Amino acid sequence: MAVKRIVGDSIQVKYVQALEGTGSTDTSKFGQAANAAQSSDVAIVCVGLTSQQETEGRDRTDLTLPGAQDKLVRKVLQAQPNTIVVLINGGPLAIESIKESVPAIVEAFYPGELGGDAVTDVLFGEVNPSGRLPYTIYPADYIKRSFFDMSLRDNGGCTYQHYTGNALWEFGYGLSYTTFNYTWSAGSIGADGNDGMYRVHSSLAASVSDTPLMYTVSVKNTGTVAGADSVLGFLKSSGQPDAPIRELFDFGRVYLEAGESCVVHLTVGPQVLSLTDSSGIQSVRSGKYVVEVGDLRAAFEVYGPDVELFNLPEVRQRHRERL
Repeated sequence: MAVKRIVGDSIQVKYVQALEGTGSTDTSKFGQAANAAQSSDVAIVCVGLTSQQETEGRDRTDLTLPGAQDKLVRKVLQAQPNTIVVLINGGPLAIESIKESVPAIVEAFYPGELGGDAVTDVLFGEVNPSGRLPYTIYPADYIKRSFFDMSLRDNGGCTYQHYTGNALWEFGYGLSYTTFNYTWSAGSIGADGNDGMYRVHSSLAASVSDTPLMYTVSVKNTGTVAGADSVLGFLKSSGQPDAPIRELFDFGRVYLEAGESCVVHLTVGPQVLSLTDSSGIQSVRSGKYVVEVGDLRAAFEVYGPDVELFNLPEVRQRHRERL
């Protein structure tokens, strides 16, 4: 058992299988689970999904925990306030009540054969967690939006790029047992913050070989333990009606000992700056933008004529000619 591997025989570990499956509504063993939790210092409740709910040819009809799993968490939490919830799932889970009441949540996804060891290492501090969410976790009422609606922008939008509602957790969210501090490095084009607008011509912004929009961030581990951090750079457009609300343009992953610092370079490439119109023509357009890296902000402006990167009608025509 993974927990016994860490704590040995000096600490008693109790185990109760309170539900026979993720979709089960049989609560007959909830009393045993509550008693085990009440007589312990900490309770760990594993809930989530299996192929009973999500697999090829089987779609979920809601975002909540199936069966009586939510009731199980509430029952255990009532008996033991020091309850940790571990989520085993693929798609996002809307767990509003759990988020509001449980002191700790670990998103394990489908961790594989050695998942128990991996989760235990995180819970007992053998490993400092450093993962980031690969998607937005929406509230339960998000399903009111028709899933036959393929527009990313309409009816509240979908994905982190266009969703306008209040997410339970945003794309890129993740906690650590340590803390990291970001500052613009000296000489970086973001070092002056929003005090001065950095301007770049559209021809340079569209260049693959030139890198006029490189932001340099100094990252410092300000906590007491070593840890890894993913430095995420997001781009926000100001005044571009078709642009995403925000878009990940670059990232860097670093591992730092306590007190250690390093520099991360993030580049805004032409693909992120470009937009595709209804005719299929992709181009870098003039406009104002804001770069976000953690709490850091820096503004820049692209000026000059639109620079075409990709022309779908021309590509189709060349394809027809080859045929």
